[in-house]
Amino acid sequence: MPKRNIVWILIGAVIAVLLWKAPESYIRRDALYNKFGPLLDVRVQVYKHYVESIGDDELLRGAIDGMINRLDTYSTYFTAAEYDEFQKRAKGEFPGIGVQLANPPGVGLVVVSPMEGTPAFRAGLRPGDRIMHIDAAKTAGLTLDQCVKMISGPAGTRVTLTIQRPDLDEPYDVTLTRTVVNVPTVRGWARDTDWNWDYLIDTERRIGYVRVMSFEGKTAEQVHSIILDMLTNRKMRGLILDVRDNPGGLLEAVVTLCNRFLSEGRIVSTKSRNQPEVVYMATREDTYPDFPLAVLVNAGSASASEILAGALRDHHRAVLVGEKTFGKGSVQEVLPVENDNGWIKLTTAYYYLPGGTRIHGRGVTPDRIVDLTPDQRAEMLDSWLAVYSGGSVVPTTEPAGVPAPSTGPGPAASPATMPVTTRPAATMPHGLLPLMPATRPVSTTMQAGEASGERFEILIDPQIEEALEVIRQKLAGAATRPA
Repeated sequence: MPKRNIVWILIGAVIAVLLWKAPESYIRRDALYNKFGPLLDVRVQVYKHYVESIGDDELLRGAIDGMINRLDTYSTYFTAAEYDEFQKRAKGEFPGIGVQLANPPGVGLVVVSPMEGTPAFRAGLRPGDRIMHIDAAKTAGLTLDQCVKMISGPAGTRVTLTIQRPDLDEPYDVTLTRTVVNVPTVRGWARDTDWNWDYLIDTERRIGYVRVMSFEGKTAEQVHSIILDMLTNRKMRGLILDVRDNPGGLLEAVVTLCNRFLSEGRIVSTKSRNQPEVVYMATREDTYPDFPLAVLVNAGSASASEILAGALRDHHRAVLVGEKTFGKGSVQEVLPVENDNGWIKLTTAYYYLPGGTRIHGRGVTPDRIVDLTPDQRAEMLDSWLAVYSGGSVVPTTEPAGVPAPSTGPGPAASPATMPVTTRPAATMPHGLLPLMPATRPVSTTMQAGEASGERFEILIDPQIEEALEVIRQKLAGAATRPA
């Protein structure tokens, strides 16, 4: 056969292959255009008719933000500069007011938990407060990260929040001073002015009390050291773990702590759409004795604190006391966008308790429900503030428009917004603005358990009372059980 014929045969074969493959590529192209073509048409309409000139970069950012914001409140898009700020904030290097925030669909920007000793705590912010404005800018329609960025800022600067409290008819403004600080994550129930904590809340029955404020890198080891000391030197027979208003933190820290209370079985698992289930199992290594255990939770208990409470409840290792938890049980992963076009933080999985219950959107319900009234909660917060800051002092002038919480007889506690000396920042979970410890007494009134000499004790509120009763009953039952 002539070479010319062979060449034409080869050309024909190539054309046939291309024609066979072409429809598939055209179909894909047409499908993508049919789906996302309206974006191009919107761009054309904006360029032709919008009142001001606008660039493609801004339109592209808006399109990406809109796409991500349709997913959930925890997913977001970062430019390179925003991602740098996000990393600093996650490491606790970003100044703020000390509050955990959420942005549930249809609810708006809401306070999950203020942290003790912080500007947010001292201003009287409470779980469930809605933040309507940040420096007069509406929060409606903004992402959680946009709001966190607006509230954050250089230490010593101020930010004004408009708060709508569920039990108040009118919103009010409060001005806070930002700072960057470090707050210990583990505390006891009483202390002296040298910051020596007492963790034995009932000396007669030898019941311990440990408050975990967040789960950071060293939290599990700090709790472990305290419990070992109480078991060895104080002969502890029962324990109350208080994770009320604990916004969460590191998964590794809470798994390590749970593992010390559980000798076997699941602690928690994560399930996603496209990846195999990841299961975290307990082992017998360094497991504590089987002493009676109660865990205190409330609506400010979120994420890692819900894992702790749910895992110990499902394994019948602890009795949960308090209020239903917040219900934040999702896993976020940060992924790069091609060609250095930023980063996206996507929700990629949910947390599941050992019994199979998904935490996210549902929370954890206590075994014994004990709700605090607004007055009781105000008294509890004032008590914590007094102990954590070194005792009672004369209240300062209250910012105009801020309602004073009811604290019983005597003047109400008032916010303090003066800057204080800062310390190196601690690692904080995303959304948690860095905290501020009190380096000198702050404005408050002392509640029940007032300072006697140099000792300061927290208020024994109804939730703690119930937890104590749970432990005492279990100890009494163990004492009467046949040998």
